[in-house]
Amino acid sequence: MRLVSRRRRREVADTLRSLLPLIPAPWSVDVFVRRVADLRNRPIRLVDQPLPGDITGLWIPTDQVDYVVVAERATRAAGSWRDAIIGHEIAHMVLGHDPLPVTSTSGLSVLESTVSPQLVQRFLPRHGYEARIEREAETFATRLIAHIESRTTGSAGAGGGTEHDRLSDRIR
Repeated sequence: MRLVSRRRRREVADTLRSLLPLIPAPWSVDVFVRRVADLRNRPIRLVDQPLPGDITGLWIPTDQVDYVVVAERATRAAGSWRDAIIGHEIAHMVLGHDPLPVTSTSGLSVLESTVSPQLVQRFLPRHGYEARIEREAETFATRLIAHIESRTTGSAGAGGGTEHDRLSDRIR
């Protein structure tokens, strides 16, 4: 069991490393998402929406497009919280996590501009990934943000333990 865990951690690190050339300078989450979408040959749409409780983000795949729904409160907050949430949801995509894809797009057309609370409620029950998958996505997102911040500050130590803990807590 330990070998599987070590191997999977290496796969997460390798996946992030393979995406580093897609990180724009200066940083822009929108450009990064567009580049990931181009690499995957599949559109990704970012949607800011009020989300209930402590839910901060959702990945809702359809036949045609992947939606990343981000809690509106994260959009209003300062700092890299929104970027970390988006990175977390992107991680689920690029790490091959199975979100139980939506095969019917009826009712999802509203995602182009907004998401109804009723629609979000439909997807919340399947959002609770197992702990291992959530840890992988959090690790990916935290390392992504730490890498971006270290490039911005020019310091290899940026995004250290305190920042890592703060980001991990915020994207749970």
